[in-house]
Amino acid sequence: MQLDRKVLAFGQLPSSKGDLYVPASGRKGYAHNLTLHNTNTTSEDVVLNYHDGTNEHEILSETIPAGDSLYLEFPGEGEVVGIGGKFTGNTTTASKVTFKFSGTEEIPDPVVGGDGAESNLWAHPAIAHVQDDEFEEDTFTGWSVQNLTTPAVGSISANTVDPYDTTFTSGNAVRANTHNNGRRSWALFQPPASGDEFAVYKAYTLPTNLLMVSRPMFAQKTAGQGGVAGDCNFGIALFTASGGVPTDASRVVLHINVTQTGVYRAESSYYSTGGTRSDIHTATDVDTQGQAIRYLAIHKVGTTFHTWCGTDSNWIWMTAHTSVGFTPDMVGFVLKQVSSSNIVNPCGADFIRFQETDKFLL
Repeated sequence: MQLDRKVLAFGQLPSSKGDLYVPASGRKGYAHNLTLHNTNTTSEDVVLNYHDGTNEHEILSETIPAGDSLYLEFPGEGEVVGIGGKFTGNTTTASKVTFKFSGTEEIPDPVVGGDGAESNLWAHPAIAHVQDDEFEEDTFTGWSVQNLTTPAVGSISANTVDPYDTTFTSGNAVRANTHNNGRRSWALFQPPASGDEFAVYKAYTLPTNLLMVSRPMFAQKTAGQGGVAGDCNFGIALFTASGGVPTDASRVVLHINVTQTGVYRAESSYYSTGGTRSDIHTATDVDTQGQAIRYLAIHKVGTTFHTWCGTDSNWIWMTAHTSVGFTPDMVGFVLKQVSSSNIVNPCGADFIRFQETDKFLL
């Protein structure tokens, strides 16, 4: 574990309660001191709260005279801000009280040795990208849902995943469990068994070069147990917004699915500006009864999109989509469930991460 001594947060207090300091995803913070300075010509009533991810309570209420400062020092290891925790606060008049938290954040060490490349991939990176999501929070902050088939704006139905609910066959809600309602440090998803394709996405202005990688979880039915061709699709995608939402057009997709005969595979393709699926490439998993494909990656290098799928020990380069004719500005997941026979397949992701590089560094 590494410790990064830094300015944790710096700004001016709002008049309505807002977030002041939130540690990076999956990290703890330690506030060593806090400076508050009133720049107003009148006194300001300052309130500071701590939110542990579930409950929030006031920890400071002070009146700071005009032009005065308040300095707080937290001895020992400091005031701990746990994973999922944050400081919030407000004052009488917005943008009149300057605040500065100084302290330390924990940075998990990258895993080396042991299982080698695989352990390095699923371990927390030494330096996280601002768009990374380790799915270790209690909510899906920043993520939205869109039915790409209908199309229609969707929603997340939190903590309701149930593979045995074979009545879940319609609607625009994607069921999703946070990491504390099932598999730790994973997001579990379940689309309705309607045959509609869904996007779980967030907006992101992509840089010139971007490597996006995820560790997916996939469920399949054995041959003869209700599976149909393309029964469950789950993967990663780069989308292009239209009216603020993704559509079934102008996107690069790398997903995993299973054929009716039980062959597990990865498929890479892009959808043109008119919605035509093009340049389809398939990597078939020789292990038809289990998930040997562990990782998915899309690597944008300029206007070329390389796609990769990874096993425990190897990477398979699938193709390079060139001249796609669009510029993605959203990232996320695609998911679809066709059949509700016996179960409605769940799927999920351990993480989704980003590196701004033109080199494949995995």
